[in-house]
Amino acid sequence: MKIKISKKGNRNQLSCQRKDGGWEIADLGPSLPFHDLAHFITEQKLQLTKGFYGNIYQGFTVAQLSDKGVIKTLPHEAMVAEIVTRALQSLYSGACRLDQFREMVSEEFRAQNISYRLAFSEKEIEEMLLQYQTLINQWEQLSEGDTLEIDLQWN
Repeated sequence: MKIKISKKGNRNQLSCQRKDGGWEIADLGPSLPFHDLAHFITEQKLQLTKGFYGNIYQGFTVAQLSDKGVIKTLPHEAMVAEIVTRALQSLYSGACRLDQFREMVSEEFRAQNISYRLAFSEKEIEEMLLQYQTLINQWEQLSEGDTLEIDLQWN
């Protein structure tokens, strides 16, 4: 799946190629797209085909995926993606440490009644963090009007 995030004026724009070849294009707002980049890392690592990007690939719009009524109808994999994405952002910001990451995710899974076991090592979590930092650095180096292009692949 091709994903493009562009700096457009005081806004950012997300463009995602769908399964049918069409594109979902959405305005992200003025700040760094931290959350969208973290979703990419999470969904790539965990091979989540029904996370944020997987649902766009299947035909959902960004507006639909922001609607609480729609969110409640999504498979639990969408919530797994959201929880791990938020934890990755917390790790990046310093709100949690590497050794707290898995427990933080597990606690939220329990609170949301999600049966999913996060089975990777601290080294793998650290690799996710480094990939995330790299994407953020690439984004920050872009000039106005430039686009960060990434390709999400599910095996």
